[in-house]
Amino acid sequence: MKTKIYWSPYIEVNELDWSILHYNPENLFERIKNNINKESVTKPGGNFIMCPAVKNYINKIFVFKNTLESHFKLEEKNKVVPLSKNYIHASIKRENNLKNCKLLEYSVPLIFFSENDVNMTLTSPYFSNCPYLKYGSIVPGKFNISKWFRSINIEFNLWENINEFKIEKNEDLFYVNFECEQEVELIRFDLTERLLKIAKVTGQSSRWEKFIPLRERYERFKKAQMHKIVIKEIKNNLI
Repeated sequence: MKTKIYWSPYIEVNELDWSILHYNPENLFERIKNNINKESVTKPGGNFIMCPAVKNYINKIFVFKNTLESHFKLEEKNKVVPLSKNYIHASIKRENNLKNCKLLEYSVPLIFFSENDVNMTLTSPYFSNCPYLKYGSIVPGKFNISKWFRSINIEFNLWENINEFKIEKNEDLFYVNFECEQEVELIRFDLTERLLKIAKVTGQSSRWEKFIPLRERYERFKKAQMHKIVIKEIKNNLI
């Protein structure tokens, strides 16, 4: 048995369809196992990749890559100026949350859902040698993707006094970790207009129901049977 995780690029209805910028993710364990030093397996201490605690953890991590080189200069009044010939759109939409550290939103949002009880965590690619990390790090986040349906924004918290950001094509962009016992199967779906409307309402929940914990949002979602509506719509639009 596998835990099925459904995912899609998050594309607004009135925008161009930028799904072309999203590639299928790669399982971190599958990538690493091909680079194992076989001699270490028989040595004292063994190989940490084969340790059950490590293997079980990284086997639930998926790597999403950056698909287009993007280089920006950050100027006054939150102006983001592209320096590369090609780039994925980026913007500064809110004030610094940490002193002298700009927040740069990168326009490759995603959305996930599962019928199973699964917490999803978004992090920087900490097991990858990523040059972009010298500029800043992904703003992490965690929530239950069976109890809430909202988009995941990719936002970088830049290091102090950094006014530039560059990320290469095919560089690892972020990790997504799924907390579940079974092996994970990722399944892509097409985000319909109805699903988008639901996600926009949940994404704006802090505006229409302020200062409540996630568990109360989860409860509202369940009582309104939104989980049933969402999974039905997803299954009708699998790729």
